[in-house]
Amino acid sequence: MSPAPYTRAPLGPPADFFDEPGTSDLDFDDWPEEIRPGANPTAAQPVSAAPVSTPPLWQTGGAPDVPPHAVAPHAVAPHAVAAADGAQAAPPVDAVPGVTPVAALPAPAVDDHADLPAPMPEKAPARQKSKIPARRRKKREEPRNLPAVPAKKDVKPAPLRPHKLKFSDRDPSMELEISEIAGHLTFTQSTVTAWYSLPEVRWAFRPDAEREALLSAISEQYAGLAGFRLHLRRTSRPFPADEWARTVDSLTAKPLSDVTGATSWSDHLVAAQRHLLSVNHAEGQTYLGVTFARRSLGDTFSERILRLFGRGTTDGERRKLGRTVEQFDEVLNAFGMRGRRVTPQELEWLLYRSVALCMAPPGPLSPVTSGQWDTGDLLALTEQVERYRTPYGSTVKLVNRMTGEERHVAVLSVGRMEPLEIPEKHEPWLHFHERLPWPMELSSRIDILGSGSSFKNLEHRLRMIRSQQLDYAEHGIDAPPELERLAKRALVIGDEMTTGLPVESARAHGWHRIAVGGATREECLERARRLIQLYSRELRISLQHPKNQDQLAREFIPGEPIANTGYVRRMPVKLLAAALPQAASTVGDRRGDLIGRTAGTCRRPVFLDLHFPMEVRERSGLGVFVAEPGGGKSTLMGALGYLNARRGVQVTLLDPSGPLARLCSMPELRPYSRVLNLTGSEQGTLAPYALIPTPVRSEFATGPTGDREFEIAVSNSRAERRMLVQDICSMLVPPQVAKEASTATLLRHAVRQVPAEETSTLDDVVRTLQTLDDNGKELANLLLDTAEMPLALLFFGSPPAHLLSADSALTVITMAGLRLPDMKIEREYWSAEESLALPMLHTAHRLAVRRCYGGAMSSRKMVGLDEAHFMEGWRSGRSFLVRLARDSRKWNLAALVASQNPRDILGLDVQNLVSTVFVGRIAEDQEIASEALRLLRVPVHDGYEATLASLSQADTSSSNRLGFREFVMRDVDGRVQKVRVDVSYVEGLLEHLDTTPTAAKAAPSILPSQADHSLSDLEV
Repeated sequence: MSPAPYTRAPLGPPADFFDEPGTSDLDFDDWPEEIRPGANPTAAQPVSAAPVSTPPLWQTGGAPDVPPHAVAPHAVAPHAVAAADGAQAAPPVDAVPGVTPVAALPAPAVDDHADLPAPMPEKAPARQKSKIPARRRKKREEPRNLPAVPAKKDVKPAPLRPHKLKFSDRDPSMELEISEIAGHLTFTQSTVTAWYSLPEVRWAFRPDAEREALLSAISEQYAGLAGFRLHLRRTSRPFPADEWARTVDSLTAKPLSDVTGATSWSDHLVAAQRHLLSVNHAEGQTYLGVTFARRSLGDTFSERILRLFGRGTTDGERRKLGRTVEQFDEVLNAFGMRGRRVTPQELEWLLYRSVALCMAPPGPLSPVTSGQWDTGDLLALTEQVERYRTPYGSTVKLVNRMTGEERHVAVLSVGRMEPLEIPEKHEPWLHFHERLPWPMELSSRIDILGSGSSFKNLEHRLRMIRSQQLDYAEHGIDAPPELERLAKRALVIGDEMTTGLPVESARAHGWHRIAVGGATREECLERARRLIQLYSRELRISLQHPKNQDQLAREFIPGEPIANTGYVRRMPVKLLAAALPQAASTVGDRRGDLIGRTAGTCRRPVFLDLHFPMEVRERSGLGVFVAEPGGGKSTLMGALGYLNARRGVQVTLLDPSGPLARLCSMPELRPYSRVLNLTGSEQGTLAPYALIPTPVRSEFATGPTGDREFEIAVSNSRAERRMLVQDICSMLVPPQVAKEASTATLLRHAVRQVPAEETSTLDDVVRTLQTLDDNGKELANLLLDTAEMPLALLFFGSPPAHLLSADSALTVITMAGLRLPDMKIEREYWSAEESLALPMLHTAHRLAVRRCYGGAMSSRKMVGLDEAHFMEGWRSGRSFLVRLARDSRKWNLAALVASQNPRDILGLDVQNLVSTVFVGRIAEDQEIASEALRLLRVPVHDGYEATLASLSQADTSSSNRLGFREFVMRDVDGRVQKVRVDVSYVEGLLEHLDTTPTAAKAAPSILPSQADHSLSDLEV
């Protein structure tokens, strides 16, 4: 094999050190022209040269023409450089047999083999000092044609292992026992708790049978949770006044246009919101946590390992927990509690409220909808609130470091309590604190014991009692009778446990705490004192104020341990069920106008949308007001008329006495209202034929069925006109003549001959009577004699053209100055004016409703009819009220009927059509009170008659007027509650609705007996 002659060694690639900035990595100026990039491939010719005995140039460290910086200390493999311009590429060194890589060869010495040709790579790699220890190097045989050099094994570069840095990171200071939240489950290091939300249930004005059924169902649910620890939490959420205002505004399509100088629609809503916030209305929320699993050491260790990878509990543990949770869902979802799993937002709210106890609620919650909370994320619950406590302090001071709010909290514990009557006549004992006007928090930790645990505990206590009795006997001392009484009680309870149902043997051991908050320490302690007095006086339950207030306050936080096991209350599950913290006192809807607040156990805002029954519940729109004189019927009806007129509803109010006419003088209603005084109206205003509208064909469905319904409606309207005309004629003639049988016959015959259309009049009936016999002529003359009276002219003739075409938002029909008769007195003793008042009331009721039939069927309308008890004694009046109740849903008509006697409504047999009922004070007659309770569908002779008598009760020791009125309200959903009407947020409304006569204000003077009194003794 002939050697390949070379003149010089080719230059290798540039060095891998960093050059100066701005220099190129490739320096082609030092390259020969024949191998320079871009050179002519034909220019390079091989040159022959005799072999030399000196070592090759690549073994001497480089060619003399090569600059020192062109030789790389770490050369690349020779096969990585191709021959220039199509020349034959030199084979790789590793590919030549018997050739060792040049990187392992030292500078050779001259020997006998120096004249042997050797393949020359394009660049000799730089020599590197081996990092392998000498003891690990292996000697191997070298080829004969190369100098003997030490062998070197190829070593792979060691992987880069950065040094383990030690940072001074600080672990988070965890203030909660909860380590993770997954959906409705909260995890601690040893327990798992499932949280459920308990909806509110109605308790007030509920029959005892329903109460007993409810408490029995809840008792069975508690007994089904035997062996677990429960955490019962009652908190409050401020009423969302802004959300309510937006709802009312969205449901008000066309409010009345603003009037210059008067309250605008937006200002009206703002005033209502401010009133809601000032009264401190709050909505109760009840949560139940069931601690059902104790985590094993393996589960805890697995969780810690998985947290390193961004995960929490293991999948196997979650599946096991899921099966247990399904069993609790089945128990709690049944009738009684009807619990459901809490949402992530509800659980987050509960944690915030528990950490910031009795403080202002948080703003917007976390925008993340996922229910997963890691340990580091739980810091967000405690970051804003700082706790300041003293070892012997009576309160705990909480400070929000973001808002600067300060709150002092005192935690009271339920101590000794006497046996309570179940079902209780008063409110449930864990709901009783809501009588006070400020919100409080409730926390109960309860251990449910099954029959086995309960019986063991009972046996232990019975042995203690017997041992004490023996000690007394051994010393010859009579044992206290309390021991024998306790022993007999224990035997009875033991018999119930062994022979009764599981609900009889289950027991509850619990710790019940109530948190009271205040802006200052003094205010907090004063509120706590009032709460202690309330429970002691009303329920005979002792509330204690223990030490270690900070630890007691931490009990309210889910997952925290019990501060101390003192004041444990042992009771049957029936008594625990009777606590019922989720008892509700809500009534009304959330989309209507604000009319007041509840006056029972707690204070909740009451809203009433009179069109909610028709538009949502698809029920009748008939509302009934019942109260004795001065009970507030007219004031409430006028307030509802004002509120609906502001929303653009067509309102018609019939007020015979006339005070409601002052509503039309309010600045915001003056341009859109009018007063129709019947005592000074034109002739024909109350023409009976024109008061009953004729049905329109377009209001019925198309087709044969619609035609048939239209014909029936037309026939009914004609029959109703004839009935009304006969009753009006009977009222206009003397009562002695009206009682005669021939009078009814003559009137029926005459009315049948007159066409029963809207265009007919009473004059046509008189002319028809004159064509009959002598009795008919005499009856016609009596009617003509009555027509000569000024007020009687309202019934004769045709109605004015503009009477029914008025489109005002508010119309008040009055009969100012007219004296209404007393229905308890016979008609023979009525005066002429009182005799005319009866037909005027009948036709005025018809006129008020006639305006409502003039608009579209779907448009909102409201009519308020006072003194409805005058309608019940006549056929036309009864048919009118029945038709009004049945047509109210179809015409979207809210019909409010006020009467002093509930029998007027019950006698019409329309009780099933009544959607809303307001019953005011009824103290004079127990029978009328019982009838009112039947109208409310409340049990009679069960003690609620006294509740009606106590409504709007004034303080006899004060000479001031009562500034409020109270009612018992039943809404369309059947909820009954005591409410207090409060529309003081509307400027000037109460002054315009005040119907109580007041004497002229005299100059202030000081009586001699009061001259010596100080100003502080006088009531301001």
